[in-house]
Amino acid sequence: MHEATLYTKILESNLINFIIMISILTFIFKKFKLGAIFDKMAFDIKTSVMTSAEAAEAALKEYKEAKRSTKNLDSVKDEIKNKAEAEAKRTKEIYDDLISKEKDALDVQFETKAKADTLKAKEETTKEFMDAVILLTKDEIQKRIEGENGGEIQSKIIDKCIADIDMVDFSGVKI
Repeated sequence: MHEATLYTKILESNLINFIIMISILTFIFKKFKLGAIFDKMAFDIKTSVMTSAEAAEAALKEYKEAKRSTKNLDSVKDEIKNKAEAEAKRTKEIYDDLISKEKDALDVQFETKAKADTLKAKEETTKEFMDAVILLTKDEIQKRIEGENGGEIQSKIIDKCIADIDMVDFSGVKI
C-alpha cells in the first residue's frame, strides 16, 4: 500500500512530466546545437558591449576635445565652412564635367544609332521595293506572253537571243 501512495504522489507531483520535459529539451538542445547558438549570441553581445564601451570612450574624448576647442570656435567654423564650400565647388565642377562627357557620349551614341536605323530602314525599304518591282515585272511579262500577242512576243525574244548569241562569253563554261 505504501508503494501505491508513492506512485500516486509521484504522478500528482508532475515529477515524471518534469523529467520528460527536461529530457525533450536536452534532446532539442543537443540536436539543434542551441548551446553553440547561445554561445555565439553571448559572444556577439559581449563584442557589441566592448565596441560600445570603446565608442563611448572615443565619444567622451571627442567631447572633451570639442569643449577645449570651443574657445576658437569662430575660426574653426569659418575654416570648416570654407573647406566645405571649396569641396562643394570642386565636386560640382567634377560632376558638371562628367555630365557633359556623358551627354556628349549619349549624343554620339544616339546619332550612330539613328544613322544605323535609317540605313537599315532604307535597305529594307529598297529590298521590299525591288521585290515588288520584280514580282510585278514577272506578272506583266507572264501576262504578255500568255496574252493574244504572246506567240509574237516569244518569237521576238527568241530572235533577239539568236542575234545576241555571238556576244555571249563562253570562256568560263566547262563542258
